[in-house]
Amino acid sequence: MPLFLGVDLGTSSLKAAVLDEKGNIVARAKVPSVMNSPEKDFYEVDAEATWWDGFLSLCTEAGKIVSLREIAAVCVSSVCASFVPVDEGGVPMHDAILYGIDKRASRQIERLNRHYGAGLAERLGGMFTTHSILPKAIWLKEERPDAFRRTKYFMEPNNFVTFRLTGERAWDYPSAAAAGLVDREKLTWAEDIFNEQGVSARSFAELRWPLSVLGSISEDASARTGLPAGIPVITGACDINAEAAAAGALSVGECVVVFGSTVSILLNTERPVRLPGFVSGISVVEGMYRLGAATSSGSRFLQWVHSVIRSGDGKSVSSPTGILMVPWLDGARTPFHDPMAKMLFQGMDSGTSGGALLRAGKEALGYELDSLFAMLEQAAPVPETISVSGGLSNDVELMEIVSAITGKKMRLHPSVDAACGDALLAAAGSGYVSLADCGRCARGARTISPDMELHARFRPFVERFRKMTKQRGVPVGSSRG
Repeated sequence: MPLFLGVDLGTSSLKAAVLDEKGNIVARAKVPSVMNSPEKDFYEVDAEATWWDGFLSLCTEAGKIVSLREIAAVCVSSVCASFVPVDEGGVPMHDAILYGIDKRASRQIERLNRHYGAGLAERLGGMFTTHSILPKAIWLKEERPDAFRRTKYFMEPNNFVTFRLTGERAWDYPSAAAAGLVDREKLTWAEDIFNEQGVSARSFAELRWPLSVLGSISEDASARTGLPAGIPVITGACDINAEAAAAGALSVGECVVVFGSTVSILLNTERPVRLPGFVSGISVVEGMYRLGAATSSGSRFLQWVHSVIRSGDGKSVSSPTGILMVPWLDGARTPFHDPMAKMLFQGMDSGTSGGALLRAGKEALGYELDSLFAMLEQAAPVPETISVSGGLSNDVELMEIVSAITGKKMRLHPSVDAACGDALLAAAGSGYVSLADCGRCARGARTISPDMELHARFRPFVERFRKMTKQRGVPVGSSRG
């Protein structure tokens, strides 16, 4: 029976999953991902040591459980809107620069948005933000000119690995579009903007659909990894697309929320839809579209709350705490995209316990997600049942709080992740299974239904949270008059 290898290059770890043709998980492996912060608001990864060496380590670990010679196809996903500048041979000229949490290009973002104006929403799906790659490429040109001069290509993280496997370069459409690089009407690079800013479109290789075959494992890569030479490597995409595949949420109208280091949302739509401050993107499935959002909260925020509070169990969800936290640990992302935004606390007094503060941190994730759902509803219906994955989906108390605040059913997929989705995409892209079969490994998901009495008690605080955030920002792309 053929096996399929999926690998996800995440913020905190790299994960591998091996699935059989029936969607059964037969092997898993995990290694740490090391993120560096050389300066305040700079977030980078040593692509060679973390991504490529990490991929090799995952192959070694998976090979202890199954025979890698039985692998029939491979797919790799990675953190969205990140890139590494490399030379002709794929050798990094600078550490990889990460997604929206990296705020080094704030000056370039402001300059580009002022120059190109509201027309960017029509061309690229939205204004430039800290999640955009072009401003960071311009930052490299202006602040690290030697590295920029020696750079031949800007590679997305998954292709940094798959190039080593196949010798082929490409960017997938969903990742490139989400990073503000694709002319939506022409489905090509926005070459005129690139060229005007002194960044050649040729530096980004070609655009491909995620389920297309990028190439095949070379003899050299086979010797390095233990994978069979000649098997197909699928182009792949950024991690939330793989999460959607793992959850079986690849149809129009479905919504996936990934509770990882940060929180990401993907809503599948039948046609292109624009909403100020959100990412109007392209789906992993050709001919389908999506609206996307990302926060600066998530496990990073909750870990910070725990590190500060250090005490209290926070296990009761019988009533709201009455404490509001705006969880902008690293600035505000969707929809405000304000890297200078700060956290805000309200509702504490001398009787506030550590447990209440810990619980309020979890409520903050629910309030923020509820606000984003309300904004999404302006453009497209948000379903009553949400597919949820990511490490925090294992926290049942958190999921109950989020369900009660939003009033949505949460279909939890704690046993699957982006690596599982990648393995399914490898099976589908190589022709072994149909795309409709993606989600096989998500069977048995648990659904949490909202406590509607608790939901009603949360509503006054939901409204207060929305007022607090509206007072502190305007969605990027909205009228500020």
